Amino acid sequence: MRISALIDRPVLLLGAGREGLAAARLLVARGHQAPLWVTGDQCPAAQADLPGLQPSAPEDLARVLRERPVVVRSPGFAPHHPLRQQIDAAGLEQTTGTCLMLAELRAAGLTVIGVTASKGKSTTSSLLLHTLLHSGVPARLLGNIGLPALAELDAVLETRPVVVLELSSYQCDDLQPGLGPQTAVFGPLFPEHLDWHGSLAAYYRAKTRLISALPPGGVALAHVAARDTLAALSLQTPFERQDISVEWVQDDGRRIGLHADAVGLHDGSTLLVPSATLRLRGQHNRENACLAFAGARRAGATVAGLTRALAEFDGLPYRLQDEGVIAGIGWINDSISTAPEAACAALEAFQGRVGTLLVGGQDRGYDYRPLLAALHRWQVQHVIVLPDSGAALAALCVPPQPFTLHQAGNLAQAVALSAQLTPRGGLCLFSPAAPSYHLWSGFEARGAEFRQHVQALTDG
Repeated sequence: MRISALIDRPVLLLGAGREGLAAARLLVARGHQAPLWVTGDQCPAAQADLPGLQPSAPEDLARVLRERPVVVRSPGFAPHHPLRQQIDAAGLEQTTGTCLMLAELRAAGLTVIGVTASKGKSTTSSLLLHTLLHSGVPARLLGNIGLPALAELDAVLETRPVVVLELSSYQCDDLQPGLGPQTAVFGPLFPEHLDWHGSLAAYYRAKTRLISALPPGGVALAHVAARDTLAALSLQTPFERQDISVEWVQDDGRRIGLHADAVGLHDGSTLLVPSATLRLRGQHNRENACLAFAGARRAGATVAGLTRALAEFDGLPYRLQDEGVIAGIGWINDSISTAPEAACAALEAFQGRVGTLLVGGQDRGYDYRPLLAALHRWQVQHVIVLPDSGAALAALCVPPQPFTLHQAGNLAQAVALSAQLTPRGGLCLFSPAAPSYHLWSGFEARGAEFRQHVQALTDG
């Protein structure tokens, strides 16, 4: 469905956050004259922003649904959300901002590269963008990172760049068969957002809808760990469409194709970029760079462009961010870490230099045994656990352990305790391995608070 198909029809926005408002603004700008309703928690703010919106309280929704509007649904509404269930039961035609954007880009004949992963998709998407730009290829990064895609539609149609579209599992879940990007880039997959999707299998199925959305002749570029994860859950079939090709990236066990190791990034036996020139830390980031280049070179990127991009790109905020040396300790802010696998990758990046790990956040029932193994492997001396999920890791730490386990009631206490415990000249890593939403609005707010507490140590 394209924007033009909505101009003369009543529309109901399910959600009035950034994506919902971007859709509403675009409809108004295109001359939408039919009723335009909005429902959800943010209705008052949305109506103030766009006076033409008609708020629909939950008790009035049944009346609105009888008007048979097209529903433009924001990605935050899980299948079990009461408003979504009511709309689903009404059998109304539905779309999303992402699907509308993809339909417009397809109609305009623009090249789109979709990127998804459980972790690392923002870094991979950003590296893909920078690699294209440094190769002289006009490109734009949209989607789950930064501004909603529809907010940039007019600028994209005017300048006609290659579009790099970062996609969350929520956005992938709504993709329409055959109407997705021409190229799909998959990073590693592991359990995430199970509260939204309802099960691990449903989460992985949502991700693999990016495959079914590929047009005929499309290409899927996937980290080998994605293949292994999907095969383990008998979900391999989405990768077996006869009208697409699949290229596995980072299969360094056989040294075939693009892969990364401590030496650098390779294409088969050819060294593309030595690790010494990279500003990003860790094997996981070298693998992100491989995925980025796999996607970028399909749109005209060069090795020289990749080399220039990696030489200047030092990462996104709150991803292994160096907060400096304060009180004789190096402080690393990895607030983006919302799963145990992310904290494992963070420990690997510092190769045994971490003296203290701060871990804990919203408890989503994750398996912390991989993180316990990483603590052993990288010889961390002190582990400070925070509510709520820190208790799950603590329960696994049956004595004796090679590290000392400590508990803190909040982030301020954890930073103060770290300042006492971490050996001078050592590193304190804040990599929570859990989401933040029970106490913060997101990982950015959590990371900002960590930085604030660390910087306050200079006053002591």
